[in-house]
Amino acid sequence: MSTRSKRTVFALPAAAAVASALMVGCAEETPVQEAQEAGPTAEAAILNETVTMQNEVTEILGPNLFTVGEDETPVVGVNASAEDIQDGDMVQVTGTVRQILETDIETGWGVDFDESETSYLVERELDLGVVAEDVQVIEQDP
Repeated sequence: MSTRSKRTVFALPAAAAVASALMVGCAEETPVQEAQEAGPTAEAAILNETVTMQNEVTEILGPNLFTVGEDETPVVGVNASAEDIQDGDMVQVTGTVRQILETDIETGWGVDFDESETSYLVERELDLGVVAEDVQVIEQDP
């Protein structure tokens, strides 16, 4: 192997490490997404379980609904504006994994959804989401 080839081989892991470091704070897979990708057995195993996950807020959809992670896992049950949660914030969410069903949306999981939140959840019916019990914004270094 020539000297030039050796440098290229060693440069690739270094480049990967730099790229990984730059992605800190980017949305990643959530436990919900991992279960959905793994299939019905994994989905059944996580359903109604309490999860705690740290991830980036990808979209605020209304006062009671936002999404996290690269798959935009729905999180309901927390007033995002009252908690000062914004798009791009890193949050720690603790809650119960539930399947989104129209009947649950109507009863609201104890949440008063507005029309746009209800429409979004109806579109995601049968997907998994998290009914949050606690959400904390994680402060990050600038």
